[in-house]
Amino acid sequence: MTATIATDALEQLADRLAEAWMNHRTIDTVPPVLLTDRQDGYRVQDFMARRLGGTVAGWKAGATSDGMRRRDGHDGIVPGRVFADRLYLGAEHRLDAALFPGGHLEPEFAFRFLESPDLRTDWTPAALAPIVAPHIAVEIIGSRLDADLPATCRATAMTIADNGNGFALVIGPEISPDARYDPLDHAVDMRIDGGPPAPNVPPWIRAQPLAALADTVNLLAARGITLEAGQYVTTGSATDTLPVLGGSTVNADFGILGCMRLTFA
Repeated sequence: MTATIATDALEQLADRLAEAWMNHRTIDTVPPVLLTDRQDGYRVQDFMARRLGGTVAGWKAGATSDGMRRRDGHDGIVPGRVFADRLYLGAEHRLDAALFPGGHLEPEFAFRFLESPDLRTDWTPAALAPIVAPHIAVEIIGSRLDADLPATCRATAMTIADNGNGFALVIGPEISPDARYDPLDHAVDMRIDGGPPAPNVPPWIRAQPLAALADTVNLLAARGITLEAGQYVTTGSATDTLPVLGGSTVNADFGILGCMRLTFA
């Protein structure tokens, strides 16, 4: 055994998660190993990514503010990979709902890297601002582990292992440098088929996007992972989530920043 959990047990968990991803299903039984250490979670996520074999086009970051962490019970940022075949560019898409079993939608502020940041752990929001372009975005989140399983299956380390509960990322229009808005209280109207809007997340729970980006870049750098020019990072939801429903259309209206429209077949 290692100081935490043996490598073969971590690889077995990664195999189950990767299999569920590739077969578009969820796991309905408690895995044979439940993680409590985020370092083990990182290792499983790395193993899972190798099993999937896809090109990494960016990263999603969850639990990016103290308020989010208190609300969701996490002890720090929860990162996950965005794979190239699950990155969608543009304001309007038609997607297959079957790819996202149990999926939910989150409107977010994301960034595209204009150049690769140096591999260091002292990045600040001000230092990153000149080398990124902000975008509006919608993240599709969801766990490979069935929602009816015990809460221990959704602990921080398990969530990290499960690709940070990331499914896909839809990148919308770039935000104009002249746009005047406060991301902590900027209203976003997201709704399914014209139904009621998802409640906006209050300012004390939202993350300051550039601060969340810096924290994520530094976390990844501490693991020896750098971002590349053209990759994206998304930084936390502006509203409560809405479910992915086959046959529905979701509109996310960011006001002066633009709109996005996703139809699920």
